[in-house]
Amino acid sequence: MAKKIDFHIHTIPSEKDYNFNYSSSWMREYVKEAELDAIAITNHDLFDEDNYQQVVSDIPDIKVFPGMELSLDKGHVNIIMSENEKEELKKFSEWIKTQNRGPNGVVTVNELCEHLGCWEKGIYIFELKKSNSLKVPNELKKTCTVGGVSNQLRFQSVIEQSNSMTPVLFSDAHADENDTEKNRCDINILKNKNTYIQIDRCTFDEIRNAIHRKDKVGIDKDLLKKVITIDNHRVSTGLNLIVGKRGSGKTHFLELINKQFPEDELYRIAQFETANAEEYIEKQRKQQGELAFESWAENYETQISAIKQYLTENQTNTNNVLEEYLKSIKKYANDMSISNSSQKYGLLSETKFESMSTKNIEDYLHSLKGLVNSRDLWKLLENKIDKRTVFIEIYRELREIYVKMSVENRLKSSTNDMVKDIQDILQKHTGISTPIDCEVSKIIKKQQIEQEIQNFLESIIDEKTLTIKDIFDYKIVVKLKPFKNAEQFRNDFKIREAVKDDLIKPYEQKEYITFLKKLSQKAFFDKENLIKYFLHLEVELLDSDGTPASGGQAVGFTLMMRLEEAKNYPVVLIDEPEASLDNAYINEVLIDALRKISKDSMVFVVTHNSTLGTLLEPDYLITTTKIDTNNYRVLTGEFTSRLISSAGNEVENSYDKFIEAMEAGFINYEKKGEIYETLRDK
Repeated sequence: MAKKIDFHIHTIPSEKDYNFNYSSSWMREYVKEAELDAIAITNHDLFDEDNYQQVVSDIPDIKVFPGMELSLDKGHVNIIMSENEKEELKKFSEWIKTQNRGPNGVVTVNELCEHLGCWEKGIYIFELKKSNSLKVPNELKKTCTVGGVSNQLRFQSVIEQSNSMTPVLFSDAHADENDTEKNRCDINILKNKNTYIQIDRCTFDEIRNAIHRKDKVGIDKDLLKKVITIDNHRVSTGLNLIVGKRGSGKTHFLELINKQFPEDELYRIAQFETANAEEYIEKQRKQQGELAFESWAENYETQISAIKQYLTENQTNTNNVLEEYLKSIKKYANDMSISNSSQKYGLLSETKFESMSTKNIEDYLHSLKGLVNSRDLWKLLENKIDKRTVFIEIYRELREIYVKMSVENRLKSSTNDMVKDIQDILQKHTGISTPIDCEVSKIIKKQQIEQEIQNFLESIIDEKTLTIKDIFDYKIVVKLKPFKNAEQFRNDFKIREAVKDDLIKPYEQKEYITFLKKLSQKAFFDKENLIKYFLHLEVELLDSDGTPASGGQAVGFTLMMRLEEAKNYPVVLIDEPEASLDNAYINEVLIDALRKISKDSMVFVVTHNSTLGTLLEPDYLITTTKIDTNNYRVLTGEFTSRLISSAGNEVENSYDKFIEAMEAGFINYEKKGEIYETLRDK
């Protein structure tokens, strides 16, 4: 819950104040309009018990804490005490009066500690000026100290400073409806100068335990963690810690949570689940590796597409064709040299016209047609008619080029057919053999393509690091390496077929064209995954020092990844996440990760680990105790309040229950402390 408190209200004047008169009606209206749960009476160097009792009787449903605005030699400080310390404050106030130090007089820190008998029990609110130069005196650093601010903007500025005190916003009001300084009695202004604190019952101890934590204070209650009920038990919408002996009902309480929320809103990390980390880690390796590989492969889409096209074309051995062609040329030359018809039949030596490829143009036309006909595309654009017209004109112009080339290719084909027929007739009449059909330019082009493919594969088949991704305290390193042997190749593609001689041997010898041709003939070959056959993908999980993660570290990584996934769910249940983790990791990594998740999700953590339980500092503590079969007692409450209560509102101190769960009882707790002491070097 969030309680709204004004920590600084003046009710009667002192010699350091101008004159004003306390108004009971003003006080009642103020606490009502501001919706306050508690106030602190802090008059200048003065505590008046009669006035205090008057205020208490005026607002009986509101907590009223006694206090004082003290002119300390180190600066102004508001001191708030519990109701039990009224007498001590009264004595201190009377002592100040005896000093007769005048309106500018101050009290030293030593005098404060000497004459205020309960000085260690108070809340000290040091006013933060614009320079924020105030320093808390060394003598008071062990007390509960926070910084007081006078407006919301200053509050937000201070709370975002990592090294600053926790800010507290207060009104500095005068409880007089006719005060001469209107801004000190204007309720509409003052009701926005209060602080919300995440506590349950608004007792002094709860406030003192919570006020020093920045995550427990705010100027908007909606920004603090709210409280909901599960089976009439209050729990936080932030971070909850569930503790108790084994079999005491922790699992039972988790089941109550399961019933409260839809299945798709719950994310569970079950007990001992992260200890079996191999499968999950392998999944992460695969995902991270594939993402990095896909990103790398995008750089070579053009080259891979060209290799795919090369493999789909006729893989006739062009060397043999070229040899046969050269033989036929020699025979033709020899026949012509001894023939009397050589002068007459020059047509016998005519070569064929070569056709021009139109495949690229066909692809362009197909893509353009798809764009022109896409209704969804043009709906997204402005000036769509003009822009679509441009695409249509490009399509028409390209189509004219395509038609022209197609006509030329048909003419060339017809001419080649005619020449071939004539050459056949001439050969029959003259006995002169014609050279066999051979498009030398295509053979040369193919050889050039093969050389380019060879050069390309030589350039990429090499060891390289694709990515180094930091995930919490780990690194995932994705590398590509040449295949080191046939076994590794078979393992990567989950095949049993022998590949050593026909694939790996030419691969190792960098005869990549032979490798490709043999690869394309394999039954397992998938052209769409062509690039994956070139390199072995390796994914390493490293610790923060860059060395391979151990088994325990792998468990930690698994848990961190699970927590990363949990961010997408409103409710997260984590049962004993400490399995296989050492206390250093729990303290340095896990606790911070759990707190971060609880900023956006309602988190329940079950643990028996004392390091996790004591250092987590959750918003709410939940304790469970077994009464009898299927009957359990559940107590919940703000962790900092030190109080827990049942659904029936029975209130207990949380200390005994917590020590019992974390340390197996107070005797063991003390024994451990004794053992630590014996080990300490004195």
